[in-house]
Amino acid sequence: MNAIERARAYLAGDVTLAVAGERDYTFTERGVNALCNLAESSPELLRGAAVADKIVGKAAALLMALGGVKQVYAEVMSRSAQQVFEKYNIPCDRGQVAETIKNRAGTGQCPMEQTVRHIDDPAAALKAIRRTQRVLRVRAQGGYEMKKLGFGMMRLPITGGDQKNIDYDTVKRMVDTFLERGFDYFDTAWMYHAYASEIAVRECLVKRYPRESFRLASKLPVFMLTSREDRQKIFDRQLEKCGVEYFDNYLLHNINSGDIDAVEKYDCFGFARSLKAQGKIKRYGFSFHDTPELLDKVLTEHPDAEFVQLQINYLDWKSEGVQSERLWQVARKHGKPIIVMEPVKGGTLADVPEKAAGLLKAARPDMSIPSWAIRFAAGLDGVETVLSGMSDMAQLEDNTSFMQNFEPLSEEELKVVRQAAAVIRGTGAIACTACRYCTENCPKNIAIPDYFSLYNLELIENGDSSKDWTTQQNYYENYTRTHGKASDCIKCGACERHCPQHLPIRDLLVKVAEKFE
Repeated sequence: MNAIERARAYLAGDVTLAVAGERDYTFTERGVNALCNLAESSPELLRGAAVADKIVGKAAALLMALGGVKQVYAEVMSRSAQQVFEKYNIPCDRGQVAETIKNRAGTGQCPMEQTVRHIDDPAAALKAIRRTQRVLRVRAQGGYEMKKLGFGMMRLPITGGDQKNIDYDTVKRMVDTFLERGFDYFDTAWMYHAYASEIAVRECLVKRYPRESFRLASKLPVFMLTSREDRQKIFDRQLEKCGVEYFDNYLLHNINSGDIDAVEKYDCFGFARSLKAQGKIKRYGFSFHDTPELLDKVLTEHPDAEFVQLQINYLDWKSEGVQSERLWQVARKHGKPIIVMEPVKGGTLADVPEKAAGLLKAARPDMSIPSWAIRFAAGLDGVETVLSGMSDMAQLEDNTSFMQNFEPLSEEELKVVRQAAAVIRGTGAIACTACRYCTENCPKNIAIPDYFSLYNLELIENGDSSKDWTTQQNYYENYTRTHGKASDCIKCGACERHCPQHLPIRDLLVKVAEKFE
C-alpha cells in the first residue's frame, strides 16, 4: 500500500488521525490538538507525509498546510477545508462534504472553526487556535464564573490623539490577557470612541475568538432616536459593526430626565423585549444617570428590566449630584442585579492626591490605588459586574491581578476609603469621568474632558500656587492648536444637557481659562 492508503487503513476504532511517511503514527485525540502538537514540536513528521483524519475542517486544514503534508484524506471534510487544500496545492479526498464542522454537542459551529474563520495564514491559525484552547481550558475549569471584572471598551489606547485611531495591536494583547485570566465580559456602545469602539470589538475580540467564549454588551442610544424605525436600523448596524448575531446584554443607554420621554415615545422597552423574543439579545436593562426618584419610577413602570447599570464609586457614594448610595438602594429594593460603571471615576480614583494615596498605601501597601475603588464597588450587595475602562496593559494586568481572587473591602478598609474620599473632595477637583458625551455637539470644538483633566492634575500637583509655566500648561497649549480654548465657550449649554455627572460645565470652563489662559 502507498502512504495515503496506509493512513486511511488506520482510521478504525479509536484512531482519529493517522500520519504515514517514513514511519507511521496514529493518534486517538479528538479535535485538532494532536495536529497542533505536531506542527509546533515535530513538524518533520508532517512534512511530505500522507494524513488521514476522521473530520477535517478549516482549522485542521490550515495546520496540515503549515506542516507541509503531501496528501490528505478525511471521512468528513468541510468546504472551507477543501478551499485551503486547493490554495496550497495539496491533493485531498473525502467521504462526505460538510458545509461546516459542528461542535461536539451538535448545537453550533466548532469553536476552532470559529477561531479561524477570518484567517487564511497557517502560522496565524496555529497561534489563534492555541489562544482559544487556553481560554476554553480556563472556562472548562469554571475559572470565569466568579469573576466580577468587566472590560469597558470606552477608554481604549489610541494613537495620534484621535479617538477613532484605536491601537488594535495593544487592544488585542489586552483582550488575550483578559480572557486567559478567566474574565469574559466586554461592554461597548454605539458612540464610544467616536463610533469606532464596536468595530474595535469586532477586530480585536469577535474575529479572534469563538462566540461562546465571551459575553458582549452594547447599548441603544435613546438620545439619538428620531423615529421607531431608528431603533432597528441602529441595532442591525450594531450587530454588523460588532460582527455578532446576538448580544448577551443590551442596554437602553443613559436613561435620564431629559430622555425618558423618548424612551416611552419610541417604546424602547418594548423593542428590547421583541429583540429577546427573537433571540437577538439574551438580557436587557438600562444604564442610568439621574436621581434615585426617577430610577424608582422607571423600575416600577418597567419591572421586566433584567438589570441596571449605575455609576458607583466611593467618591460619589455620598455625593449630592450622583447619589451612588441612594441609587444602589433603589436597585436593591427592586431586586435588580447591578452592573457598575465608572468605579474609578474616569481615572480620578487612580491618580489621587498625595495625602489620600498615603492613607491607602499605609493600610495596604500591596494593593494599587485603583484597586480600592474597584474592590469597593465589587463588594456591594447585588453587584454582578464592575466595568473598568482600561487604557493600557499595565491597567489591565493590575485590575485582573486583584480581581482574580476577589476580596471585598474589610470594615477597617472601608474607614480608610471614607477618609481618602474626604481628602479628594477637599482639593476642589472637577468630578469629570471623561465620557466625552459633552464634546459631541460643542460648536467650538472645545476639548472639555481633556481640559478638566489638566485642571485636576494642576490642583493635585501644584494646588493654588502660581507658577509661570507647568507641564499641564504646556499640554493645554498643545490642545488649543487643534481645539477651541476654554474661553471660546459661547455658553450654549449643549455640553451640560449630555453630562451624566450634571456638571456646570460652562462655569467650570471659566475656571480652566483662569488657570491656563
